[in-house]
Amino acid sequence: MSKKIIFLAIIIMFMLMTTSPIYLEATVGPDYNCLGTRQLWLREPKMEGYDILELQRELKALGFYEGELSSIYDQTTHQAVRRFQLANGLPATGMVKDQTWAQITQVASQSLLQTTAQHLKEPEGEVSLLIDGYRKEMIVYSDGKIHHKFPVAVGKSSTKSPIGEWAIITKDADWGGGFGDRWMRLNVPWGIYGIHGTNKPHSIGTAASHGCIRMFNRDVKVLYNWVEVGTRVKIIGNRDPIEITHNLRPGQTGRDVLLFQEKLREHGFDPGYTDGRFGEGTQEAIKDFKYIYGLEDNLIADDNTFYILGIK
Repeated sequence: MSKKIIFLAIIIMFMLMTTSPIYLEATVGPDYNCLGTRQLWLREPKMEGYDILELQRELKALGFYEGELSSIYDQTTHQAVRRFQLANGLPATGMVKDQTWAQITQVASQSLLQTTAQHLKEPEGEVSLLIDGYRKEMIVYSDGKIHHKFPVAVGKSSTKSPIGEWAIITKDADWGGGFGDRWMRLNVPWGIYGIHGTNKPHSIGTAASHGCIRMFNRDVKVLYNWVEVGTRVKIIGNRDPIEITHNLRPGQTGRDVLLFQEKLREHGFDPGYTDGRFGEGTQEAIKDFKYIYGLEDNLIADDNTFYILGIK
């Protein structure tokens, strides 16, 4: 019996190792995850984090917090939360859960001048999106022409938004909760990134997220009706340096593949979308590249390839 169990375990391991990149993308844990949240309260040792900084920023903008933006859940923050809860008919526990975030969203949204996108006519042509991380702006195109612009928040310096050419792969109208309205996931192969509403509306126009694209809840509801699964989304902006440390082959995914695709395009070879996937478009591009430069006739990007492309 033990030999059968060992044999089955080996078979399962082999199946996992040979699973396609698309399947692994959906099952392997991400580097970044903008879906997560946590409850905040006063305790020892004191809680710290960017979520507390955003809480302090929201409460300060609403006139409930007078301390420094310290990212520490201290007594001053605790009292500010209690004052907000008392003023808005919530149990004054000083603990921040989804209900408190939702109320902050509602009050902050009323105090902010948000875009009034409900009256906009729905795009009649093919929709595509450009996220400009420099301007903190989303441009909606219809058949290649600008249809509308929305303000957004992008990833902060430690968790930048993924630069590249992506596609929307899932939509969820009931995402909600403590995160804001709607959810549109992008096919980034190294983490969970998407476009969604926010319970931190004062972060719009800044670099504040874990990499996702935040919108005012009012705006994201409109956008949700304009886009479909498969809609193309290009993100531009600052990113961390990318280093290629090994040969690249068909089927691989990652930031290094994305850099390779960008360099191919710069040299006049079309890899398709720069989406970090060594797929058919990239294979055709490297095939043409190697033919032009007289390199070995295979689909492997090696040191000679990188040297000519200026990567190494």
